[in-house]
Amino acid sequence: MSPEDFWSFSLALYCRAPVAQACLSLQDRRGADVNLLLAICWLAARGYEASVDALPAAMAAADPWNEAILKPLRSTRRRLGADFSDIAQADQQSIKHGILSVELECERVAQQKIAAALEPYAIELSHAPVRDLAATGIDRYLAQIIGVPDEQDRADAAAILAQL
Repeated sequence: MSPEDFWSFSLALYCRAPVAQACLSLQDRRGADVNLLLAICWLAARGYEASVDALPAAMAAADPWNEAILKPLRSTRRRLGADFSDIAQADQQSIKHGILSVELECERVAQQKIAAALEPYAIELSHAPVRDLAATGIDRYLAQIIGVPDEQDRADAAAILAQL
Protein backbone atom coordinates (compact mmCIF):
# COMPACT_ATOMS: atom_id res chain seq x y z
CA MET A 1 0.00 0.00 0.00
CA SER A 2 2.78 2.44 -0.85
CA PRO A 3 2.03 5.99 -2.02
CA GLU A 4 4.51 5.47 -4.85
CA ASP A 5 2.53 2.45 -6.06
CA PHE A 6 -0.66 4.53 -5.88
CA TRP A 7 0.99 7.33 -7.92
CA SER A 8 2.25 4.92 -10.59
CA PHE A 9 -1.13 3.20 -10.80
CA SER A 10 -2.89 6.57 -11.08
CA LEU A 11 -0.65 7.83 -13.87
CA ALA A 12 -1.17 4.62 -15.85
CA LEU A 13 -4.95 4.67 -15.42
CA TYR A 14 -5.49 8.42 -15.81
CA CYS A 15 -3.49 8.62 -19.05
CA ARG A 16 -6.29 6.64 -20.73
CA ALA A 17 -8.49 9.30 -22.34
CA PRO A 18 -11.85 7.87 -21.20
CA VAL A 19 -10.65 7.82 -17.58
CA ALA A 20 -9.33 11.37 -17.64
CA GLN A 21 -12.51 12.66 -19.29
CA ALA A 22 -14.79 10.83 -16.85
CA CYS A 23 -12.79 11.89 -13.79
CA LEU A 24 -12.74 15.53 -14.90
CA SER A 25 -16.47 15.40 -15.63
CA LEU A 26 -17.17 14.16 -12.11
CA GLN A 27 -14.76 16.74 -10.69
CA ASP A 28 -16.21 19.69 -12.60
CA ARG A 29 -19.89 18.73 -12.40
CA ARG A 30 -20.01 17.14 -8.95
CA GLY A 31 -16.97 18.28 -7.03
CA ALA A 32 -15.51 14.77 -6.94
CA ASP A 33 -11.89 14.36 -5.93
CA VAL A 34 -10.10 12.71 -8.86
CA ASN A 35 -7.50 11.29 -6.49
CA LEU A 36 -10.21 9.56 -4.45
CA LEU A 37 -11.73 8.07 -7.59
CA LEU A 38 -8.28 6.79 -8.55
CA ALA A 39 -7.70 5.54 -4.99
CA ILE A 40 -10.89 3.50 -5.14
CA CYS A 41 -9.66 1.89 -8.36
CA TRP A 42 -6.19 1.36 -6.90
CA LEU A 43 -7.62 -0.38 -3.84
CA ALA A 44 -9.77 -2.57 -6.06
CA ALA A 45 -6.81 -3.50 -8.24
CA ARG A 46 -5.01 -4.57 -5.06
CA GLY A 47 -8.00 -6.66 -3.95
CA TYR A 48 -9.49 -4.27 -1.40
CA GLU A 49 -12.88 -2.65 -1.23
CA ALA A 50 -13.20 1.03 -0.32
CA SER A 51 -15.25 0.55 2.83
CA VAL A 52 -17.89 2.85 4.19
CA ASP A 53 -15.41 4.03 6.85
CA ALA A 54 -12.37 4.29 4.56
CA LEU A 55 -13.81 6.91 2.23
CA PRO A 56 -14.56 9.56 4.89
CA ALA A 57 -11.10 8.99 6.37
CA ALA A 58 -9.48 9.55 2.97
CA MET A 59 -11.65 12.58 2.31
CA ALA A 60 -10.76 14.08 5.71
CA ALA A 61 -7.07 13.51 5.04
CA ALA A 62 -7.10 15.16 1.61
CA ASP A 63 -9.70 17.92 1.94
CA PRO A 64 -7.62 20.54 3.80
CA TRP A 65 -4.77 20.18 1.27
CA ASN A 66 -7.20 20.23 -1.65
CA GLU A 67 -8.99 23.34 -0.43
CA ALA A 68 -5.87 25.31 0.51
CA ILE A 69 -3.52 24.28 -2.29
CA LEU A 70 -4.91 22.20 -5.15
CA LYS A 71 -8.17 23.96 -5.91
CA PRO A 72 -6.62 27.45 -5.98
CA LEU A 73 -3.83 26.22 -8.30
CA ARG A 74 -6.35 24.56 -10.63
CA SER A 75 -8.54 27.65 -10.64
CA THR A 76 -5.58 29.91 -11.43
CA ARG A 77 -4.42 27.66 -14.27
CA ARG A 78 -7.90 27.50 -15.77
CA ARG A 79 -8.56 31.23 -15.45
CA LEU A 80 -5.35 32.30 -17.11
CA GLY A 81 -6.55 32.16 -20.71
CA ALA A 82 -10.12 33.28 -20.08
CA ASP A 83 -9.45 36.23 -17.80
CA PHE A 84 -6.17 37.51 -19.21
CA SER A 85 -6.53 37.59 -22.97
CA ASP A 86 -4.11 40.52 -23.15
CA ILE A 87 -1.20 38.20 -22.24
CA ALA A 88 0.58 36.69 -25.23
CA GLN A 89 -0.48 33.13 -26.04
CA ALA A 90 3.09 31.83 -25.67
CA ASP A 91 3.37 33.41 -22.22
CA GLN A 92 -0.01 32.00 -21.19
CA GLN A 93 1.05 28.50 -22.25
CA SER A 94 4.38 28.77 -20.46
CA ILE A 95 2.73 29.93 -17.24
CA LYS A 96 0.00 27.27 -17.51
CA HIS A 97 2.64 24.59 -18.01
CA GLY A 98 4.53 25.79 -14.92
CA ILE A 99 1.37 25.83 -12.81
CA LEU A 100 0.40 22.38 -14.08
CA SER A 101 3.80 21.02 -13.07
CA VAL A 102 3.35 22.35 -9.53
CA GLU A 103 -0.25 21.13 -9.50
CA LEU A 104 0.86 17.60 -10.37
CA GLU A 105 3.40 17.59 -7.54
CA CYS A 106 0.63 18.73 -5.21
CA GLU A 107 -1.60 15.91 -6.52
CA ARG A 108 1.17 13.47 -5.59
CA VAL A 109 1.24 14.91 -2.05
CA ALA A 110 -2.55 14.56 -1.85
CA GLN A 111 -2.20 10.94 -2.87
CA GLN A 112 0.33 10.38 -0.09
CA LYS A 113 -2.25 11.69 2.37
CA ILE A 114 -4.98 9.49 0.89
CA ALA A 115 -2.80 6.36 0.87
CA ALA A 116 -1.84 6.89 4.52
CA ALA A 117 -5.49 7.38 5.48
CA LEU A 118 -6.62 4.26 3.61
CA GLU A 119 -3.91 1.91 4.85
CA PRO A 120 -5.62 1.00 8.15
CA TYR A 121 -8.74 -0.03 6.18
CA ALA A 122 -6.93 -2.33 3.73
CA ILE A 123 -7.04 -5.38 5.95
CA GLU A 124 -9.28 -7.93 4.29
CA LEU A 125 -8.47 -9.07 0.78
CA SER A 126 -11.43 -9.81 -1.44
CA HIS A 127 -11.68 -12.34 -4.23
CA ALA A 128 -14.32 -10.30 -6.02
CA PRO A 129 -13.48 -9.04 -9.52
CA VAL A 130 -11.61 -5.73 -9.65
CA ARG A 131 -14.42 -3.96 -11.51
CA ASP A 132 -16.97 -5.09 -8.92
CA LEU A 133 -14.82 -3.81 -6.05
CA ALA A 134 -14.23 -0.52 -7.82
CA ALA A 135 -17.90 -0.14 -8.77
CA THR A 136 -18.94 -0.61 -5.15
CA GLY A 137 -16.41 1.98 -4.01
CA ILE A 138 -17.32 4.52 -6.67
CA ASP A 139 -21.02 4.07 -5.90
CA ARG A 140 -20.31 4.66 -2.20
CA TYR A 141 -18.23 7.72 -2.92
CA LEU A 142 -20.77 9.28 -5.28
CA ALA A 143 -23.55 8.59 -2.77
CA GLN A 144 -21.53 10.43 -0.12
CA ILE A 145 -20.83 13.51 -2.23
CA ILE A 146 -24.00 13.85 -4.34
CA GLY A 147 -26.65 11.44 -3.14
CA VAL A 148 -28.28 9.84 -6.16
CA PRO A 149 -26.12 9.72 -9.31
CA ASP A 150 -27.66 10.93 -12.54
CA GLU A 151 -27.24 9.41 -16.01
CA GLN A 152 -24.00 11.30 -16.71
CA ASP A 153 -22.55 10.23 -13.34
CA ARG A 154 -23.30 6.60 -14.15
CA ALA A 155 -21.78 6.99 -17.63
CA ASP A 156 -18.63 8.55 -16.14
CA ALA A 157 -18.32 5.74 -13.58
CA ALA A 158 -18.80 3.14 -16.32
CA ALA A 159 -16.07 4.77 -18.43
CA ILE A 160 -13.62 4.51 -15.53
CA LEU A 161 -14.61 0.95 -14.71
CA ALA A 162 -14.26 -0.15 -18.34
CA GLN A 163 -10.55 0.67 -18.20
CA LEU A 164 -9.82 -1.57 -15.21
